[in-house]
Amino acid sequence: MNKLLATSALVAAGLLSSATVTFAQNTPPAGGMQVVVGGFMHQYVGFASNNDGVNFASGNGRAAAGVFSQTNRTSQQFDAEVFIGGRSTLSNGIVIGFNIEIEGNSNNSQGANTMATAQDNIDESYLFIDGAFGRVLLGSEDDAAFLMHYGAPAMGATWGANEAYVTNWVQPPVNVSFLTTTSTLTQADAQRLTYFTPRFSGFQVGASFTPNSLQDANGFVDQRASRSNGWAPSINYVNTIGGIRVAASAGVSYFPEIDAAAATTSNGHAIMDMSYGLQLGMGPITVGGGYRIFDNNLAAGDGMAYSLGVSYQSGPIAVSASYLESKVNGTATVGDDQFKQAILSAAYTMGPGVDLIGSIFSVSYKDEAGGAANNNSGGGAVAGIRLMF
Repeated sequence: MNKLLATSALVAAGLLSSATVTFAQNTPPAGGMQVVVGGFMHQYVGFASNNDGVNFASGNGRAAAGVFSQTNRTSQQFDAEVFIGGRSTLSNGIVIGFNIEIEGNSNNSQGANTMATAQDNIDESYLFIDGAFGRVLLGSEDDAAFLMHYGAPAMGATWGANEAYVTNWVQPPVNVSFLTTTSTLTQADAQRLTYFTPRFSGFQVGASFTPNSLQDANGFVDQRASRSNGWAPSINYVNTIGGIRVAASAGVSYFPEIDAAAATTSNGHAIMDMSYGLQLGMGPITVGGGYRIFDNNLAAGDGMAYSLGVSYQSGPIAVSASYLESKVNGTATVGDDQFKQAILSAAYTMGPGVDLIGSIFSVSYKDEAGGAANNNSGGGAVAGIRLMF
């Protein structure tokens, strides 16, 4: 979520510094598009407890998934990205720009000394067009229902319920399925076309079309083998009523079934990923929550998630408390996989772009199949610094 906020700030402002990149070739004409660099870096140190004898995924010091006889309790973890962006205003007032997000610590080899997950080098890469008609996005970016969602609040640099870092500290058993956010997150950063209307009387409508389930790639997919032609309409409302700040959202991400897939598999059923959220604020306090239904019959992730939270921000100080729970189908034939997380987080802004962060948390994973190797629970405490540049 911090990444999303940082990215949104780059797109909205169109700059993160006054520096202009000089190109060795294809130099833009005088007065042309200004290219700037920005991003974020999070560095944390802390401890967390994990059950012994749990079957964890590959990485984490292992070349393959396996049972951890004894998990160490201390760790130093990170998250970092570099944003390259630019914008140009045409004579008719239309603004055209781009945004590219480069992972700062990608690790595809899963080396023996990392707790990071495998990821590609480019996170998101898209072009945007802004005008009186609204906004158009073309490229690799989350869909409209994700971008317009409001859920449990997390003010400042505090850790919130959605896509929280805590799953890197109290880790999921390899066989447990769960939802980490109340936003829609179907096909994530696939190549897509998105349109947002201007905001009228507090309301804004958006929609995304995803022709192929591809990311950072050109080409087509076989409709009889992969998801295609997905839609994600969404609406939100932002206003102040009687001194109370109101932000509400509703969205859905839909993908039809794969043509050749059997009805006895999840691919033979459509995906309907629905999200709802509400935030209310007065003065320095904001409360809110979100609810998500991921409907894909026979899929391990078929199920629901909800989150609740409260945040306080005054001057350089921000505090948030949040809870998220998910219950999904899992991979076994009976029961549900369950995931619960509770987070208390505080942040202090030490200067422009520099935040000190502390978080304590409790997490549990329960697999429908049971057994010590399929369940994990624990808690932890971390402290760190976030840089925004």
